[in-house]
Amino acid sequence: MSNLVTFRLDRESERILDELTRGKKRSRSGVIREALRTHWRTVAEHSKPTAWQVYSKLKVPKERPYRDTAREVSTLLKEKLIAKLRDGTL
Repeated sequence: MSNLVTFRLDRESERILDELTRGKKRSRSGVIREALRTHWRTVAEHSKPTAWQVYSKLKVPKERPYRDTAREVSTLLKEKLIAKLRDGTL
């Protein structure tokens, strides 16, 4: 786990880091690790499509009635994933 990363801080960032290390009584590297993980979670959360976005992109064949779409969503998703797997885009 010990990968050494060196970076420069401006005065404001250094002051913030010092305050966080004193306030939480943690090491600088611990505070930076926590901040990096928290930032990654917020960025990753926005990049994942919601269930509604995935569902709205499904192309429902016209021979199936509209009211049955909700009942067959697992089948439709499975078909979509298999098609993506075949195309190599999964």
